[in-house]
Amino acid sequence: MLQILTHTPPWVFLLFAVLLAFGLLQTRSRSAKRFLAYFLPAGMILLSFFGVQSSFGMKLMPIAFWALGLIFVALVCARFFPLRGVSYDAGRMTFFLPGTWLPLVVMMGIFFTKYAVAVMHGLGVALVDGPVARALLSLAYGGFSGYFAARALNLIAASRAPRDSFKPKPLHGSA
Repeated sequence: MLQILTHTPPWVFLLFAVLLAFGLLQTRSRSAKRFLAYFLPAGMILLSFFGVQSSFGMKLMPIAFWALGLIFVALVCARFFPLRGVSYDAGRMTFFLPGTWLPLVVMMGIFFTKYAVAVMHGLGVALVDGPVARALLSLAYGGFSGYFAARALNLIAASRAPRDSFKPKPLHGSA
């Protein structure tokens, strides 16, 4: 294990720290400008997509399974598990976002899946290159992306709600 960590490029540890910081920020209720509120879902969807691309290339099967996972999880989460407590102030172009640990969990899921696949590739584990592994890993990446796509859909819905629905909640600490 130590050999794996010592052969990990320094930028991977930096990426981990950045994702951890962003994930921990999501645990606190806060107000966020519209651009910043959409930045996290967009960034995590891109990170997940690049995880598929860097692991398996721009091939139809992995991209199709990634898209399938994204669409399925996005629709299920948006419909049955909406982000509750989100509101939008159109005048200030600001969202109120309740704190939740789930984004941190999903972000770490993307990171550690990508890291594990890279380690297996580095060690020459043939299993990761098989069609079943490619399909399952691509579905997983897509599923992670689907959570963030559902989050973006919830933000869009909140921004279209009547203006009087914005009721800022008291924040514990600054955001």
